[in-house]
Amino acid sequence: MKITRLALRDFRNFAEAEVHPHPRFNVVWGENGQGKTNLLEAIYWLATLRPYRASRLRELVRWGHKATRVDGAVERDGLIHRLAVEVRDGERRALREEKQARTAHYFGALAVVMFTPDDVAMVRGSPELRRRFVDRAIFTGRPAHLATVLDYKRALDGRNRLLRESAPDDLVDVYEYTLAQQAARLMRARQTFVERLAPRFAAIVAAVAGEELGVEMRYRPSLAIPDDAGDDALVEALYQSWIGDRARDRERGFTQRGPQADDVGFTLLDRSARNYASQGQQRAIVLALKIAEIQLLEEIRQCTPVLLLDDVSSELDPRRNARLFEFLAAFEGQVFITTTDPGFLKIDAERRIWRVEAGVVTRQED
Repeated sequence: MKITRLALRDFRNFAEAEVHPHPRFNVVWGENGQGKTNLLEAIYWLATLRPYRASRLRELVRWGHKATRVDGAVERDGLIHRLAVEVRDGERRALREEKQARTAHYFGALAVVMFTPDDVAMVRGSPELRRRFVDRAIFTGRPAHLATVLDYKRALDGRNRLLRESAPDDLVDVYEYTLAQQAARLMRARQTFVERLAPRFAAIVAAVAGEELGVEMRYRPSLAIPDDAGDDALVEALYQSWIGDRARDRERGFTQRGPQADDVGFTLLDRSARNYASQGQQRAIVLALKIAEIQLLEEIRQCTPVLLLDDVSSELDPRRNARLFEFLAAFEGQVFITTTDPGFLKIDAERRIWRVEAGVVTRQED
């Protein structure tokens, strides 16, 4: 899986840009605020149809303009796939092979894993950051997961609205059973993913950290999942939990327990990593998570994703930085990595260097 062409129009601070990336390493460099991260975000948006940083689509459109578009050509299994995503008049449109495509038919040609300095906050930050990581990672391997997340959110919004409106119990009851069905699918997906990722993560984190940390990763739902319950039993257990919570939830006006309050916990020698992990250990944990995600994705989709690294080397100490580049040397996929100075990057393999300055991309000689 390789991006062979990427074109941007009125995306963030880019008026127009076109690059033909190297199939292995692409170093994107420039001063801060010039658009390096924007270039990586364009790739992420093309692959996922979801912005990595923006909360609203209009934030992707260059200031003073009404539309933006990102085009890409992706080589996979000897075939070239043409993808495009655009925002026009506030509406997003996705195209595959130059034809408008529904979300379910768009995915499959391109998968990416992105690592940014903000990801380091995942260990000590809010549970929302860890839920977002898990859902994004599941989605990368199985795009249908997005529908599961959105279906649950719609059902949750419906219950919350009825609670605030003091709707009768029989009407709330209908929403709660639907909510339980959606929640069961979402929780099963998260639980399965974490159980598959955890052993890989534990093996990698010691190598990345250079020390045995005794790190474990566990899914922590806010509503209990019976250990041996089948799908029907899980739905019933969730349904009964919300019935029991209903009076208290009515008082507060929202659903307090459910997948929206789940967490993923990390421990170091049975102590909370959130409370006890050093800055260096946090970085090692997050880097190990990303590497484990890549390995699991290769197994699930039988392909190597495109790796996007945004100024990550500046966040790591020399030892962990060296281990990152050891991993990259063995990584067989395509890599885009941003930096303020190419000299910081210990890349011996073939590469292309791209300079970004004020939203203009130029290729430079090594």
